[in-house]
Amino acid sequence: DWMAREQVPVVNISLVGAKSVLLTGIVRAMSRRGHLLVAAVGNDGPSAPPLFPAAYPEVVGVTGVDSGRRVLPEAGRGEHVDFAALGAGVRAAEVGGGFGEQRGTSFATPVVAGLLAASLLQPGLYRAAVLPVNREISAGFQAVGYHSCGASSHLLESFARLPSMDRVQLGAGTDLARACALMPRAELQPLVDPS
Repeated sequence: DWMAREQVPVVNISLVGAKSVLLTGIVRAMSRRGHLLVAAVGNDGPSAPPLFPAAYPEVVGVTGVDSGRRVLPEAGRGEHVDFAALGAGVRAAEVGGGFGEQRGTSFATPVVAGLLAASLLQPGLYRAAVLPVNREISAGFQAVGYHSCGASSHLLESFARLPSMDRVQLGAGTDLARACALMPRAELQPLVDPS
């Protein structure tokens, strides 16, 4: 409620669980109000079922990679994963005071949320997006480096809200007509997966 009232543009969510009526309602209401929701996909491993809220189509799901851009063995994977960021060796505040190295998708998610928020606040900072990429995200999103699925359609509305979006690369299967309607001034390019 507070974030909705304060019109926080990008909301970082670090919780996972089963789909629920309450959570579905909150996600849909926040998305309709124009909030960009970014959530961790969880640390139950690659064979775990999609967890929520990251698995909702309105939410940008984030997994974690190590410094070599390898997906963490415990990190969630699948079509609900939209981006990945550093999720290992992250220095963060500890409960008892001080700082320590942390690990997991909850530590990767704020990186993506921060980059998206920076795009909203400073349109010239990140002017190109790649949706999706199986190996690397464009250099414009320096900390974001992985995408596990093909079509980008579920992200179009979120990225259409980013000001000054000049160029978007679209994965195979993306709804091109919808992309053109949502981002009429952006240069749309097909994504060629190098693998």
